[in-house]
Amino acid sequence: MAPRGVDGVGKLLAAMTLGGWALYILLLVLFHYGRPEPDFGYLRYLGIPVRTEWLTLPAYWFHVGIWGALGLAVTTFTLVHFRGRRHLQYLKVYLVLLAAALLFTLLLFYSYPR
Repeated sequence: MAPRGVDGVGKLLAAMTLGGWALYILLLVLFHYGRPEPDFGYLRYLGIPVRTEWLTLPAYWFHVGIWGALGLAVTTFTLVHFRGRRHLQYLKVYLVLLAAALLFTLLLFYSYPR
C-alpha cells in the first residue's frame, strides 16, 4: 500500500495553525504599539513627555485578538486530535506551544503596570 499524502483537510488544519501563529505575531505588534511608554531616567532628565496609559483601540483589539487566537488554537487542536492521522500529529506540538504563548501573553497583559 502506498503512503498517503496530506489531503485537503490536513492542509486546512496546517493553514489554521500557521494562521494562528501569524495572528499572534500581529497581536504582539499591537501590544508593543498600545502599551505605555517606559519613563527612562534619560527621558525624565531631558523633560521629554511620555505616554503613561494604554492606547484604547490597540489594547481592545489586542485583548479580543488574543482570546480569538486562543479559541482558534484550541479548536484546531481539537480537530487535529479527532482527525487522528499520524502524519498530522506534529501540529499538536505547535498548537500547544501557541496556546501556552497566548496564555503567557494574557498574563503579561493583565499584570502589566497600569
